[in-house]
Amino acid sequence: MRDTAETAISWHDSIAPAFRDGYIRSRRFRDRLCTWRRLIDSYARPGDRVIDAGCGAGTLSFEIARIAAHVDGIDGSERMIKLARADAAEHGIANVSFSVALLTALSSRAEQYDLALCSSVLEYLPDLRTEVARLVRTLRPGGRLILSLPNGSSGYRRFEALAWRLTGRPHYYRHVRHVPCSTKVAIMLSELGLSVLETAFYADPPLPSFVNWLAGPPHRRKTMFAIVASRPCSDL
Repeated sequence: MRDTAETAISWHDSIAPAFRDGYIRSRRFRDRLCTWRRLIDSYARPGDRVIDAGCGAGTLSFEIARIAAHVDGIDGSERMIKLARADAAEHGIANVSFSVALLTALSSRAEQYDLALCSSVLEYLPDLRTEVARLVRTLRPGGRLILSLPNGSSGYRRFEALAWRLTGRPHYYRHVRHVPCSTKVAIMLSELGLSVLETAFYADPPLPSFVNWLAGPPHRRKTMFAIVASRPCSDL
């Protein structure tokens, strides 16, 4: 697990500024931000304590800081955390804190959060269920979880996987361990005791619009999905 994590982290370190700026320059990243902003506005509550697990440069942490009481952002990439801290200081955002840590650090934070976010992180980790369960345990009764993963039902994702096997591209695929379908993740969350509230699909492939239109409905076309789930207010 350590070698896999370090390889993925090293890669994210190398792309940190471009990844942060992608939310401005990339159509797919803007679509991601639009979807996540809607979900945050729908499910975050004033007074929430939030964990942003794999926060990157803090883009979603800053979004939810508009609503929540406090946001803890963790990421394994030192460069990402440095960017997040610098942006928080520059914009005077005081209700966020950022630290360099892996998701394993959450094992000591059981029932500390009202809301957990995990955007585009779980696909890089060896055991999907273990890490999802770790996130679930951070939730207080009534807490909510929003996580995203690459959409395994997407035709474009299947093409990417084939291209990687044949050509070694796209390069980031060397770090990807999981590209599940949304129904598999929804079943997993239900087995872990959560109620699934919503599934959202987003991010068209980087293809002409008419090609994407021909690819079918969102769950077949979009390259990412986000699932929102909640822990019961009482476990009785």
